[in-house]
Parts: sequence; structure tokens; C-alpha cells
Amino acid sequence: MKARVILLGGILFGILLGCSSDTPGNQQPNILFIVADDLGFTDIGAFGSEISTPNLDELAFAGVRLNNFHTDRACQQTRVMMMTGRGVSGALEYFPPAEGSRERRNRLSLNWATLPELLQDAGYRTYMAGKWDLGIEEGYTPATRGFDRSFVQLGASASHFAENFWDDYSLYESDGDPVEYQDMPDNFYSTNYYTQKILEFLESGTDQEPWFAYLPYTTPHWPLQVPESELDRYAGQYGEGYDVLRSSRVNSANQLGVIPDGLSLENFEPVAAPWEELSVEEQAKYSRAQEIYAAMISNLDTNVGRLISYLRDSGQFENTVIMFTSDHGASSGEFGQGPVGGVAADTPPGVGPQIPVFIDNSFGNWGRPNSFIDHGQGFAEAATAPLRGYKGRISEGGLRAAAFIHFPGLAVSGSIDGSFMTIMDVLPTFLDIAGTAHPGPGDYKGRKIEGVAGRSAWPYLNGETDTVHLPTDSAGWVQGELGALIKGNYKITNQRVPGVDGPLSWQLYDIMSDPGETQDLASQYPELVSELLTEWETNWR
Repeated sequence: MKARVILLGGILFGILLGCSSDTPGNQQPNILFIVADDLGFTDIGAFGSEISTPNLDELAFAGVRLNNFHTDRACQQTRVMMMTGRGVSGALEYFPPAEGSRERRNRLSLNWATLPELLQDAGYRTYMAGKWDLGIEEGYTPATRGFDRSFVQLGASASHFAENFWDDYSLYESDGDPVEYQDMPDNFYSTNYYTQKILEFLESGTDQEPWFAYLPYTTPHWPLQVPESELDRYAGQYGEGYDVLRSSRVNSANQLGVIPDGLSLENFEPVAAPWEELSVEEQAKYSRAQEIYAAMISNLDTNVGRLISYLRDSGQFENTVIMFTSDHGASSGEFGQGPVGGVAADTPPGVGPQIPVFIDNSFGNWGRPNSFIDHGQGFAEAATAPLRGYKGRISEGGLRAAAFIHFPGLAVSGSIDGSFMTIMDVLPTFLDIAGTAHPGPGDYKGRKIEGVAGRSAWPYLNGETDTVHLPTDSAGWVQGELGALIKGNYKITNQRVPGVDGPLSWQLYDIMSDPGETQDLASQYPELVSELLTEWETNWR
């Protein structure tokens, strides 16, 4: 693989701008990185949602909301980019799966230095609780890739309760040791327990070392489940359907100012069938799934509140950089909605996970243990509109995430920022905060490693530069024969427009003036398409 390596700029000095003068030893800031799974662009209050998320909203409004922050199209790909500061191509290595295993056949190569490894080198204590999804074999799990303490679900998905859906072994680990399901607490619920573990890790540390805490929650990833006491929190609130919700969300997001310029519902073409065309039974099922989905997001927010309370009570809040993002757009899974369950509405037959045969997906059991549902394509579009697409797509609805950064004293605090950023920028930004830089490409701890392609956003956030990226920078995505590249104002992609068959062709969009990807400019600027395609094939494929 050929790859263009963008070397990091000079180390940012004075990174404690805005910190209180009485922080212990005037040390580097702590870093709390929270990642939601399958959360849509307008799924929290600060981005237009009706779902109650007061703790996230408080942080978002006081920090900087990023409405041009790009991840990858799906869970593992985004995690590769955030952990390496590079694109996916060449970072994943493939191996034969264990017999009968449903787990992924790939893992993050050792030819990349991971974010926690590099922060350890800078003197940070490193903690993780949540979803890993970058390898389940010895030498590829968090305990051996840079985390001092960890409690993790190693795979791509799992029940949110202590129950095993697919395999006869557990994919949970605690500090590198397997955790069997029968040894997990009776009241285990993923979001609650991951938060508890991070709090335990933080409380076990000292005040003399800065820390990095990575919380990749599995909420609101399917299967949609929530504790019994929260199951009916949103009962009856989505009976009007996803068409009404989509309009309401966009109106609220516009009032808040988070909808990028040039984006509206006027030219948005939903793929899901109109709500009024659904049967009464279908409407009841989709709306109930959305109720549970909303309850999961409120539960996540409650847990963020637990973290913030700890930071304030321990005097660490003012010296902690907090970043929140989704890992991509909302899921369009149709699990539980049809007579035999199923996958996303536009997923080919036989592709993707299937509902285990022993699951009780009777309507009355939805959201409880032993259920397996998702909220469907229509509610996914309601969470990403007027961006086009959702999880699994390399259109903006799949790539653009709700994200914010909070830290007292940032020059951009209290604003909404439309600067182009990607999940690849997280690693160099956090290293900059820590006062260090990526050592590659070259030798690192006895192995050859690659360099990074992201840039630190920290100078920009502190008002020291006018942009995060240079005009010559680009970011690319690969999905088999499909791909996308963004450079400056322009994006090329050969992702098919829904409902349009035929051979693949490259489209060109000015995503600064048309982030909804409604006007294909490829025929007007064929030379630009050719130039960007060459860069994609050379540097990102």
C-alpha cells in the first residue's frame, strides 16, 4: 500500500491554556474520550434531539460542537482510524477464524503504534472500558496494546446484559484475563458497568500522573436493550412516526445552528417507505423500537453524568479534556421488525448477523434480556437527515458524526465549528495535548510502524492557527470497490445513489455548499474528478 504520510507539526507549547493554576503539579491535562456506537447526527439534545441528554448537552454547549467531523462508515473501520491516525487500507490483517466462530476475520496490524501506547510513553495512565473490535487473539487485545487497565468486550457486538448470543465462550476480558458470563454481576448492563469500571480505574490512580480514559460504549448499537426500570421512559412518544420526527429534528437542529450551511430537507429523498403507508402493526413495532433506542441514549447520558460528578468532586474537571463522538451514522437494522427478523433494509440476503434462533422476540419482550431488535431504516434516516445515508454508507449520513470537545479556556468554546476534521485527527490531537508526537514511520519497540495521516486540531482549538488541515490535505475511505475522498471543498464517491442500478461511476460534490450530496458535478468538472481519483488510488486505497 502506498500512503501519503502527513507529518505532525511542531509540538504545541502552552497546552495548559485555560487550566486552573492550582492543578496538581501543573501536569498535562487528563483526557476522557467517550464514543457512542451507532448514534445518529441529531440523536442528542445539543444537536436537535427530543431525547433527554442534559449532561452531554451541558458539555457540548460549553465546549465546541463539531458539525463537520467525519468518522468511517462502520464500527471497526472507525476504531482503526482513531487508534492509528491513518486510513483503514493496510491496517487490518486477515486470519482464519476459529471453527464455528462468528467473530471478525481481521484485526489491527502490529505495524501501527496505537494511541494508548503513545500516551503511555508520554507518562499517561491509560484506561479502557467498552467495545474493542480490533482483535481477539493474544497480543492484539487492549491489555497488550497500550492500556494499563481495561474491561472490554473484544468483539463487534454482544447483548447488553450478561447473556451469550452466539458462541460457547465469552469475549469479555478484564486486564487481559477472560471473564465468563456466569462470573459477571447479576445486574450487569453494559453502559452502567463500563462506567463503573472506568470510575474504579480512575479512583485507583494517583494525583501525580495524568490519565487517558477511553469509553467506547456499545449504546445504542443493536440489540436494543435497556434496564427494566427505564424500558418505558419514552412510551408513546414516537407514535407519529419517523417522517414527523425527521422534520422535527431538522427544525430543532436548525434553530440550534448545528445544521451545516447548504443543508435542508428540501432536496432530501428518504429511502424508507412513508410512515402512513405502513400497517398499524408495523407502526407499533417501529415506534416501540425507537422508544427503547431513546431510553438507551438517555441511560448513556446518565452515565456521562456519573463521570462528570466524579471529575468535579475530585477536583479534576477543570484539567480534563473531554471529547465525545459517535463512531458513524445511525443504524438502519431491521432486526425483529419482519416475520423472521433480518438485517438492514439495503443489505443483500445472507450478509450480516442473523437473529439467534432461541431469541424471544415476542413484542412484549422487546428491550429485555433475550431480545434482539433494531429501530429500522426510517428512524435511522430521521437521525441523520438531511444528510444522505446512515451507518454502512460512505455518504455524509454514514460518515459525519455528532461530536464535541470540552475544555475550559479553548478559544472556540461555546461555538459550533464547521472546520473539516476526521477521526484520524484524534490521535495527533491527543498526543499534542500530552506534549508529545508520533515517532513514526520507523522503529518502535522492536517493530516497524507506519506514520499518521491526521493532523492535530489542538492549535486551531486554542486559536493559534486558522485551520486544522492544509489545502493540500485529503482524507480517503475504502469499502471494497467503493470509495470516497474529501479534499478541500470537494468529495468524490462511487457509492451508488439508493434506487439507482447500473455500473459504478464516480460522483463529485461540493460538500461545503452541498453537504446533502444532491448535485453531482462530475460531468462539469471531469478533470477534477480524475485528479481526486488518482489521489484516492495512490494514497488511500
